[in-house]
Amino acid sequence: MQKDPISLVVFGATGDLMARKILPSLFYLYKEKKLPRGFRVIGVSRRDISEEGFRGKMRDAAGKFDEIAKDKRLAGFLKLFYFVKGYFRDRYTYEDLKRVLEGHDHKIFFYLAVAPKFYKHVLENMQKAGLIHQNMFLLVEKPIGLDLTDAREIEKLFAKYFKEEQIYRIDHYLAKSGMDELFDFRFRKKFLEDIWTREYISSIELKLWEKKDVGTRGEFYEGVGALRDVGQNHMLAMLAYVAMNRPKAFHGEAVRKARAELLRTLKIYNIRQAKHFAYRAQYEGYRETKGVKRNSKVETFFRVTAFLRLGKLKGVPITIESGKAMPENCKEFVVNFKDRKQIIFPIETHAVKYQYVEEYKKILAYAFAEDDSIFLGRDEVLESWKFVDSIVLAFKKNLVPLKFYEPDHYPKI
Repeated sequence: MQKDPISLVVFGATGDLMARKILPSLFYLYKEKKLPRGFRVIGVSRRDISEEGFRGKMRDAAGKFDEIAKDKRLAGFLKLFYFVKGYFRDRYTYEDLKRVLEGHDHKIFFYLAVAPKFYKHVLENMQKAGLIHQNMFLLVEKPIGLDLTDAREIEKLFAKYFKEEQIYRIDHYLAKSGMDELFDFRFRKKFLEDIWTREYISSIELKLWEKKDVGTRGEFYEGVGALRDVGQNHMLAMLAYVAMNRPKAFHGEAVRKARAELLRTLKIYNIRQAKHFAYRAQYEGYRETKGVKRNSKVETFFRVTAFLRLGKLKGVPITIESGKAMPENCKEFVVNFKDRKQIIFPIETHAVKYQYVEEYKKILAYAFAEDDSIFLGRDEVLESWKFVDSIVLAFKKNLVPLKFYEPDHYPKI
């Protein structure tokens, strides 16, 4: 348990991210006595409700989790919640927030649970109100931007107000149990380093299949597609775990540096090369989804083969693929050896009812402990966009033809 008191300020506190992920995760940390003494949550939202109304809304959100709703500790937990009503563009919102924070010698974690278009307004007004100082940290969800140019602008904005070590970029896939086990397997067993090379490994595959389709996220999906939503946003960071060199230490900045160094060695394709290494497809019926264009060219499945320019795995094909409406749920790494043996790493190794809650418990606990090993660094974000950008452009220009596949079937590649 952390000794220093912490205030968690959540911008967008009446939204979906708070209700489904942050709130229940905080409750379980509270239940397990893993929150510091004096811990509190200050929600910031334009919603016209009182502090008691905000606590009531949090109670309603908690009620959707059976185990939490029945727990007698819920009432005590909700007393940790406070509320500031206001608009992100309004400087008086931040003056009100400052008054709530004053008089508490707390570390402050600001969680941007808002759309990226509000980042600039929030950060500028925080600075004007004197809310940014050395003893504070920023939590922000990936994806960072929609392409490399956009990501650079957002990172430039972050760097204007924060040091790199104050920024925690969240990718919940790095908090999955299987990633820990993969890391331990690779680096706690010394003999593996001798065979984790191109002399022994023929190929590596990373699969993230979902049996469900796009569902109600049609409008969102139209704006990003599977490659940006899953490939850039999650899979490249995970790929780094399976292919990176042994870090100098097994925590914090050393792990982030090792991942970034690996991503820096990815071979970058130009848009005309992309057709030789990328495949995309869309499941039949996607265009009938609400919010989707009738002639949509957006991929719901992709397969990309990557190569490293340097290192022990130089030249080994590393394939990432993900899709919606697949024949089964499958989240795994497969390492194929030249002697035809395989090692399969499941990414989710523990069946739990609320997977997100387990992941966000870990995310928040690591952040409060100031351990940034499961958070992305700036270089990781930019290097992953460098790899993906030309492929996305090739998709847009139809240089990689769009294929179609039946729901519940694997695409015919």
